[in-house]
Amino acid sequence: MLLRLTVKNFAIIEDLTVEFNKGMTVLTGETGAGKSLIIDTISLLLGSRADSDMIRYGSTSASILGVFSYDKKLDDIFNKYNLPISNEISIYREIFDNSKNTIKINNHSVSLTILKSIASMLADIHVQNDTYKLFDPDKYLSFIDPIEDYKFYKLLGKYTKDLYDYNIVINEYEKIVKGQKTALDRLEYLEYELNEITSLNLYDDIDIELEDKIAKLSNYDKIHSNLSEAYSNLDAILDNLYTGSKALQKIEEYDSLYQQSTEKLFDSYYIIEEIKNDISSQLNDMDFDEEELNLYIEKLNEINKAKDKYKKSVKELIDYAKDISLQIEMTTNYDNILAITKEKCINSFNKLVDSSKNLTDYRKALAKKLEAGIIKECIDLDLENTKFEIAFNNPDYNDPFNKNIFNDNGVDSVDFLISFNKGEPLKKLYKVASGGEMSRIMLAFKSYFAAKSIVSLMVFDEIDTGVSGVTAKKIANKLYNISLSTQVLCITHLPQVAAIGDNHKKIYKILDNDRTFTQINDLDLNQRIEEIAMMLSGDRMSLYALEHAKALLER
Repeated sequence: MLLRLTVKNFAIIEDLTVEFNKGMTVLTGETGAGKSLIIDTISLLLGSRADSDMIRYGSTSASILGVFSYDKKLDDIFNKYNLPISNEISIYREIFDNSKNTIKINNHSVSLTILKSIASMLADIHVQNDTYKLFDPDKYLSFIDPIEDYKFYKLLGKYTKDLYDYNIVINEYEKIVKGQKTALDRLEYLEYELNEITSLNLYDDIDIELEDKIAKLSNYDKIHSNLSEAYSNLDAILDNLYTGSKALQKIEEYDSLYQQSTEKLFDSYYIIEEIKNDISSQLNDMDFDEEELNLYIEKLNEINKAKDKYKKSVKELIDYAKDISLQIEMTTNYDNILAITKEKCINSFNKLVDSSKNLTDYRKALAKKLEAGIIKECIDLDLENTKFEIAFNNPDYNDPFNKNIFNDNGVDSVDFLISFNKGEPLKKLYKVASGGEMSRIMLAFKSYFAAKSIVSLMVFDEIDTGVSGVTAKKIANKLYNISLSTQVLCITHLPQVAAIGDNHKKIYKILDNDRTFTQINDLDLNQRIEEIAMMLSGDRMSLYALEHAKALLER
């Protein structure tokens, strides 16, 4: 549960610390007082995107610190991210005017992804726009798919892998079908290009090798004369080295330095002799062949022309020839290649269909439980005659080449069908539900999932919009029942909801030195009576409103 919230320089909040208790806490106040700002700060603690526009005017940064109680259920995820475990969880976010922001959990810097992973196990927030999800059938699967369910995610993982494999072969198939006509038109030209490139007998770095050979043959006289001169000089040096070595050898027994010098001279002698022999071999092997030189030059010119023509290096030309060969094979052996790829598609499609059906069957089982749960919740919300069904689409699996039926999360799309009155047929929820009915249906979903969730905090921002009278009382009771097992924070304009809370905080604005500040006060019993009386009567408090407010609180 949320224990404490400290906010600094956020919008019209300058410096505010709020303590929270277990049970149900209601937050009331006039429109624009800053009630939704409190929800925004909690949302930031749970991983919503930060915006520098949130920073209070005149400040360079805004900060939010939330302290939550720790639950042993979080051990695994804290250990996963190497976060220290204590009796409390502190989540800190600071937003800077340069759009940078800092996120820390228990004083350890974390990423937004890690924050979201942990936050999903701490709290659930309903903001006013969430109810509009019920008007969008594309969002309905999110109500069915569980947040934590090993079997579901195993099935989804298998589907994802099979979809990946299928996309590879179907894309290959489409490429072959599309490319065959183009290849037929280009076949003659492709064959010409292939012959032109393969006739060069290319291999890696052949152009560099030819340049080296041409350089040697073009400078034959210079190389030969210098090698000969080097050979003659080394021959003379060797005689002197050998004579000198022998002379030192005769006196090496008289001093270790003579022995070392003798060894060095002999080493030099053998090294130079090896060099001389290498030069001799090179001289013997050297043979100037003008025809050979011309062949090398001609070969290199042909390769350079091909490089210029195709704007490719030798390695790229080799790869391009392989691509051309494949295109020619696809054209000349099209039927065989297409048949092989077609069979791959069908096999991959059948595997994907099995994965899809398994995922759909599991979703349908979850949907049946959800249907029963929502109907039960609706009875408590003054919708006693509600009938609710989740209708699944029927995908056509007859065409193994129709990849459009598969989406990232399966083949399923669903519709919520509902009837609020006896004798009325089921119709699409977003077409028949009023604003007040939508609010109650959303609360029914929240209540159903609260019983199955491990979160310790649920936040509701005016989920009671569009209702009044007896229905308002039933919504209040539903929120209170949720708070018996989960901490509830609820922004409300309904006196029935405000009266049923265990704790009541009033949010209001003050003006000081031409600056606006948001403040929060905990209300005692008499203050609660006055606040609820104002909610009942509007701009003027009456004796009847005070008596009514007192009666609501007593009940």
